[in-house]
Amino acid sequence: MSNVTEMLDNWKLMSLSREFDLYVKEFAQTDDAVGYLHTSIGQEASSVAIIKQLNQGDWMTSTYRNHSHGVARGLDLYRMVAELLGKETGYCGGLGGSMHIADQDINFIGSMGIVAGGIPIAAGAAWGSKMKGTNQVALCFFGEGAVHQGAFHEGLEFAIKFEAPVLFVCENNLYAESTSSKYHLLHESTIGYVDHFDIKTIKVDGNNFEAVEVAAKECFAYMRKEKKPAFLESMTYKLSGQYEGDKETYKSAEEVEYWKTQDPLKRYKARILETDPSVEARFEEIVNENRKTVVDAFERAAKDSYPEIPSMHRAVYLEKGDVA
Repeated sequence: MSNVTEMLDNWKLMSLSREFDLYVKEFAQTDDAVGYLHTSIGQEASSVAIIKQLNQGDWMTSTYRNHSHGVARGLDLYRMVAELLGKETGYCGGLGGSMHIADQDINFIGSMGIVAGGIPIAAGAAWGSKMKGTNQVALCFFGEGAVHQGAFHEGLEFAIKFEAPVLFVCENNLYAESTSSKYHLLHESTIGYVDHFDIKTIKVDGNNFEAVEVAAKECFAYMRKEKKPAFLESMTYKLSGQYEGDKETYKSAEEVEYWKTQDPLKRYKARILETDPSVEARFEEIVNENRKTVVDAFERAAKDSYPEIPSMHRAVYLEKGDVA
């Protein structure tokens, strides 16, 4: 595979995530949308560049801002949409919704609605794999607001103490809900919360795909060789609110305009064109293809049935003869 072909494949995956979330933004304005919907517009480079370093059997956990993580990991868009719509064909039978998409078949352990909820789970998965000698590693994502949760410190200390090979990725998008990191963080960087531990740390421009890719490769290579955890802070920015419907009054217009210039898709597209200007027409084709894929997934899932009461009951209570 040529370098340009690989770069276009990376951009296509980032674009697919972007088109998915852009459609979710449109869908959120309709009467069919229920519950909270969270998009990752602007954070696609961080998701794709890191997740593509996983091997097939590696573990990962996500957050409620999980669409780009699912797309990057190769989840079926149709089943993701079905779960978002609460349909029985979704990954969790329509009972988890957008914030709780999971696919145990590929060790996508789950997306957590609870802040920092996936951190100790990923640490446990990594430690279990180490005990079994399977050479699997784990990856967990969280935002900078998670550093205030006990689960963050417990999971981190456990992984360091027992040398569990898990990559802790803080996608620092500068806001914990509507609170600026300048206000709520004790340190300028979340690495300040872990630099007293014996753990490998890297801070990277999360909107620079190539920089994130290099940093992620370094972390995973270290983890697989040393069988120890690592911590990666990806500095990024969500070009949308905390949730769809958020008025974003806590952001200045100047700040938003600046971060639009740092859009990871635009920056990576420019790098690709520097490498090979002849592929410029491919970008519009890719966007159109991805948009069609997303629309088809929504239209197909919309026709599916909602789960029936007995299946909801079984999801909560064990039936006689069932095994926990």
